[in-house]
Amino acid sequence: MNTRKILLISDDKDLVSIVNTSSLTLTKLNCQISLESVSDLEGSLDRSKAVNLDLIIADNDLRDIDLKELFRGIRKSEDSKSKKIICLYQENSDPDFNKKEIFESGCDSVMTKEEFKRVVNNVLVF
Repeated sequence: MNTRKILLISDDKDLVSIVNTSSLTLTKLNCQISLESVSDLEGSLDRSKAVNLDLIIADNDLRDIDLKELFRGIRKSEDSKSKKIICLYQENSDPDFNKKEIFESGCDSVMTKEEFKRVVNNVLVF
C-alpha cells in the first residue's frame, strides 16, 4: 500500500491536532498517511518541493506567509504541478480574502476550516 504524504502549513494548534489525529486514525485503519506540519515560509517552500508529496493544506490565517505567492512558487516547479493544494480560511475573519485570487495563484480547493474539519478524513484519503 502506498503512503499518502501530506504537508500542513499552519500554526493553528487546533487544526494541526485534528489533522494529526485523523491521519493517525486512518493509518490504524490501514490507510497509510505521512503528515508533516510547518508554519514558516522557508519551511513551506522547502517541504513543498518533495517529489513524493501528494497534498498541501495551507491555512490562510498565517499572517507571515502570503499564500498566493507561496502557491505560485509551488506551481513553478515542474514536479509540483500535479500536487493538490487546499486553502483553508476562517469564515468572517479576513474581509480581504478573495477566493478567485487564491484559485488563480494555483490552489485547487478553498474551504472554511469548519467545512474541512467535517470532511478531514475524506480529504486525507483521496
